[in-house]
Amino acid sequence: MKISSILSAAALLASVCCITVHAATMTGRNGSTVSGSGVVVPNRGGGYTGTGKASATGARGGSASAQGSVQTSGNQSGNYSANSTTTTPGGATYNGTTTGSASYNASSGYSGNNSTTVNGKTVTTSTQNGSTTVTTGQGSKTFGGGK
Repeated sequence: MKISSILSAAALLASVCCITVHAATMTGRNGSTVSGSGVVVPNRGGGYTGTGKASATGARGGSASAQGSVQTSGNQSGNYSANSTTTTPGGATYNGTTTGSASYNASSGYSGNNSTTVNGKTVTTSTQNGSTTVTTGQGSKTFGGGK
């Protein structure tokens, strides 16, 4: 099979499957840089699956990188996760992760859960029927009173 035939088949498959790919790199006047890329494809659940990654470098030092993914279904729900590392110009490092899920129902509204951890300290949120509870190492607080 010729390379041109393979490339044509790949292009046709990409157009039929609705694959979206984006990538970019930018450099600031002061020498800072940022780059990122991502792809979104349909999944078997009737929704989409997306992944992305990005990185940045400051002109005076410091850097950051992150990668994440999201998956939606055809029934108004989805899951996501991401992790990142940031280093300050002074050398301090921050590592973070986040995971969560969300859904929407016409009768009960929005609901979702999220957990974010940075350097071992975790904050979780839970939203149900218009009320959100935030929990940290120091306790919990609820906001809102219902739908």
